[in-house]
Amino acid sequence: MADLRALDEPLSDADLDELEVFLASDAVPQDCMDLEMLDGFLTAIISGPESIQPSEWLPQVWSDGGRMTNPAFSDNDQAQRIMGLMLRHMVGIQRTLSDSPTRFRPLLYVPEENGRNDKTPPEASAWCEGYMAGVKLREDEWQPLYDAPDARDWAFPIEALAFGDQDPEFAEWIDDKEKRASLVDELPVASVLIYRFWQERRRGQESRSGGSRRELPESARKSRQRLH
Repeated sequence: MADLRALDEPLSDADLDELEVFLASDAVPQDCMDLEMLDGFLTAIISGPESIQPSEWLPQVWSDGGRMTNPAFSDNDQAQRIMGLMLRHMVGIQRTLSDSPTRFRPLLYVPEENGRNDKTPPEASAWCEGYMAGVKLREDEWQPLYDAPDARDWAFPIEALAFGDQDPEFAEWIDDKEKRASLVDELPVASVLIYRFWQERRRGQESRSGGSRRELPESARKSRQRLH
């Protein structure tokens, strides 16, 4: 297991590169999450109604089908290293959402520039698919968010970008570049508001129960946008 004393150390660009390369390597199942999807997945886990242990969410990372398939690590040191990188990234996301919410940005892949040197905005589908995979781990427990009149709207851009290519309900919201870009722009604020929604509910539940639970600390190459 990763050294808990080192979990507060933010990931460097080199660390992110190392994690990205591993997630795209032959050592993992073919349907392993990529770095963008992992970022969304961990964001949802951190933001949700209750803590989830790595033993439950890790199988979803290695295979989006959730099968009990483990990577072919070269040795125990590599296994601990990769696990440490993921936990540090998770802690970094949580710290940003909690302490510096205006700095939170999803980690998104940016398509290559076209021949006119115009930058195409990130599609963000993988990030949102990862986020919704995190929601699915506690689907029933997330229902109060959808029942709250204002909070329900915060999840909409995430759902539209995750499901718009398959679900007619969302298709019209992503059928051109401008609409998609508008939804992508909403992701940082939506993520922060969802995080705050659940943090306030959890604090309220602890206050009513008189408890004082501690938050768990665990909590082809493309260019990346990385602002958190």
